[in-house]
Amino acid sequence: MVVNVRQPAIIFKLWKASIMQALEYRASFAFSILANFFDFIFGLLQYLVFFTAAQSIAGWSSEQMLVLYGVFMLIFALQFIFLYPNLVSMGDMVNSGNLDLLLTKPVNAQLLLSFRRISLEELGSMATATALLIWLVINGTINITPMTFILFPLAMLSSMLLVYCLFLMLMSMAVLLERLDNMAQLMWSLFALCRYPVDVYPSRLRFMFFSFMPIAYVSSVPASALLGNASVSQVISGIIIALTATIACTLFWRRTIRAYTSAGG
Repeated sequence: MVVNVRQPAIIFKLWKASIMQALEYRASFAFSILANFFDFIFGLLQYLVFFTAAQSIAGWSSEQMLVLYGVFMLIFALQFIFLYPNLVSMGDMVNSGNLDLLLTKPVNAQLLLSFRRISLEELGSMATATALLIWLVINGTINITPMTFILFPLAMLSSMLLVYCLFLMLMSMAVLLERLDNMAQLMWSLFALCRYPVDVYPSRLRFMFFSFMPIAYVSSVPASALLGNASVSQVISGIIIALTATIACTLFWRRTIRAYTSAGG
C-alpha cells in the first residue's frame, strides 16, 4: 500500500498519546530515565575494567572502545525508543483482534505497526551516549573529517535498517505464531553480540558477521567510520546489504499479511 501524506501526521499523534500516557506517572518516567543513565554508566565501567588487564582488545584501544560503546548505546537507545515498544505489543494485537481492525484501515499497516508507539525511557542512555561521543571529539579521539561526514551517516543508516529488518522479521513471526513471549529477546541477543568489536571473534564468525548475519554493520562499522578506519567499500557494502535485507523482509511481511486469517481463524 502506498504511503499517503496523512500517515506521518497519524504517527505523530500516536506518539503524542504515548508521551502523554507516560507522563501520567511522572515520577516513574523520571526514574526510568535515571535508571537508564546508570545502566549506561555501569556498562561503561565494564569496558574500562577490560583495560586494567590489557592495553588493547583485538587492536582496539581503550579510547576506540569508548567510541564503539557510544555508537552501540546510541543505536540501542534509538531501537528501544522507536521499535521495541511496538514489537512487544504485537502479540497482543494479534490475539485481541486489533490487528484485524488496523488491516481494514486505508493506511500502510507496516508503517503504522512499526512506529505507532514511542518510549522515551531510553533518553537517559541516548543523552549520555551523545555526550560521550561529543567528549571524544573534544579530546581528539574522534577526528572529524569530510570523509567522516559522508561515511558515518551512511554506516548509521545501514545499521538502523538492519535492526529494523530484525524487528520486521520478529513482527511477522508474531503474526504467524500469534505469540511473541521469547522471540522479542532476540533483539537483546543481537545487541549482546554488537557490544564488542567484530575483530574479537574468530575469522569464521567474522566472515559470517559481514555476510550471512551482518551484525558487523550494526555497531563495529559505524564506530570504525567515526574513527576514520572504515573503508568506502566496506560502508557501501553495508548499505547494499541493508537495503537488500529491508526489501526481502518487507516482502516477507507482505506475504505474512496475505496469509493472515485474522484472530477468529
